[in-house]
Amino acid sequence: MCFHVKISKTKEQLEKKSKLKFKPKVTFTPNPHFKGFDHPQLPVITDKRDCIEMFEWGLLPSWGKDDFDTNNTLNARIETLEEKPSFRDSFNQRCVLFVDGFYEWRHEGKSKIKYDIGINNNTFFLAGIYNNETFSLVTTEAIGIMDFIHNTKHRMPIALNDNDSLNSWLNGEPVTPFTDFSYIEENPTQQLLLF
Repeated sequence: MCFHVKISKTKEQLEKKSKLKFKPKVTFTPNPHFKGFDHPQLPVITDKRDCIEMFEWGLLPSWGKDDFDTNNTLNARIETLEEKPSFRDSFNQRCVLFVDGFYEWRHEGKSKIKYDIGINNNTFFLAGIYNNETFSLVTTEAIGIMDFIHNTKHRMPIALNDNDSLNSWLNGEPVTPFTDFSYIEENPTQQLLLF
């Protein structure tokens, strides 16, 4: 799954990458580590493709009440998007999240080894779905180096690194996730708090 992302680029850099502007009066402060369980407001492009918006991480379904636990909707499995009640109404409401990396942990015995994963610190996108200014990241079965790193649940976010795959996702068409990641292994920690 994917609960930790890096967005260290400025508003101006994200606008240059996407050729879109942020909504007026929107503020965004880059951070090398956003945690999904904090439910941050993060920069996304929706299928409307008219501007960069700030949506809260953790999808609130159209039928969700104030007490709905959006910790359970930080991620959505692509295999069950159309089946799960929390996601099926948002199946055709596609968005992408700007990132320049994400974090996963490899389990080795009692140790967890943190990996900083990206594309040479360049901006790319993670596929998502949205509803009412909230979103979930969409995951798929881990492939390649991600299967080695995420060796417990064997999942990875659907990364998009070119205009064709970005447009295909936003159009509701099939995509092939990017898998040729660069990564940095950090020192193992015995008791790492993930959230």
